Amino acid sequence: MFKRNRIAEMLENKQVPLGMQVFTGHPALIEILGLTGFDFVMLDTEHSPNNARDMEHLVRAADTVGLATFVRVSKHDDESDIHRALEAGAVGIFLPLIKTAEDVKRAADAAYFPMKGKRGICPSLRAARYNWNTFDEYARWNNDEVMLVPMIEQVEAVENIEEICALEDVKMIVFAAGDLAYAMGEASLMMDSPKVQAAYRKVLDAAKRHNVAVNGGPILDATPESCRKALDSGVSVFTLGLDTLAFRRFCEDTVGALNTGIEGSDFTRPPAPISGFKAKKA
Repeated sequence: MFKRNRIAEMLENKQVPLGMQVFTGHPALIEILGLTGFDFVMLDTEHSPNNARDMEHLVRAADTVGLATFVRVSKHDDESDIHRALEAGAVGIFLPLIKTAEDVKRAADAAYFPMKGKRGICPSLRAARYNWNTFDEYARWNNDEVMLVPMIEQVEAVENIEEICALEDVKMIVFAAGDLAYAMGEASLMMDSPKVQAAYRKVLDAAKRHNVAVNGGPILDATPESCRKALDSGVSVFTLGLDTLAFRRFCEDTVGALNTGIEGSDFTRPPAPISGFKAKKA
């Protein structure tokens, strides 16, 4: 009744999982991801208005097309956020702003049932199939299959990366270059910052020593070359793209294509309505 965590199974088989961040919370976009070859979706609740009521519908959409669902909770220490995501049927939790191994342990208490954790039981949940008779089976599945994914985006997390990766419940981490660059005073340089590059190498080395998968890749500008570079560096789970930014890029490219196409004709295009915006040319 309760299937293996698809992403954990793929990693065991040395397959490379592919996911995307979803901020819009639209089930049609989630279905499209599954229909085009993605393996998981990361539903954001840290920076988007997605809420617990939406979550069940979005996880249902992912289930229909075989996508594993991870949820980035609003805070790593918010027990309610973790409960609601798992109760909706998520197979993993992205934990933002982690600093220490103790942060992960507190999240584990909220995610896992006794004796592994301290999560309260309730059979009247979608994840438990609304069934008391199989709740023990569900609880065992949850404690075996749910993945906690610390996001390494704070300086303290880099300093404590050995202890974080050494935790039994940590099978995957995320190297979040954007937040880490800001935390290091490097603004939006991301991987162009030598400080961030040094942190990246430290995190990759620790993850390799502890057999922890690193989730990353060229999030905003994936090419075959950049994906292979990330793979060769030690990334084994790819989260490529973000639905709102991907749609904006499509819109910019479309506007640019038309603008370029009518150049030299008898027609013109009005300026973009938003001050400072200039569509890229095709």
